[in-house]
Amino acid sequence: MLRRPRREPTLFEALRRESTLVTVGHPSRPTDIDIAAHINKKGITLRGIFGRRLWDTWEQTMLLLDSGRLDLEWLITHRMPLGQIDEAVSLLTGDACKVLLVPSLR
Repeated sequence: MLRRPRREPTLFEALRRESTLVTVGHPSRPTDIDIAAHINKKGITLRGIFGRRLWDTWEQTMLLLDSGRLDLEWLITHRMPLGQIDEAVSLLTGDACKVLLVPSLR
């Protein structure tokens, strides 16, 4: 019996029916979305953030972080002193996800 390799669900597959997905930031390349399967059949609302709504989003995010319901620590791939800002920017064009500049680091 052949087994197919296990595939992680896409973000859209992980969403509940009639949920709202809010995007923040811009992907590095175009992304494919199966409109029929994810938007129409599941009734998902897809929203982007712009302008003043961004501040409300930050406040909601801070509430989630402070409550412990959301952990974003895994996104930070590097911590560097402020003096290494040029190296930090260079990392962002490669494999780094988020580079955190910490002024107190030496």
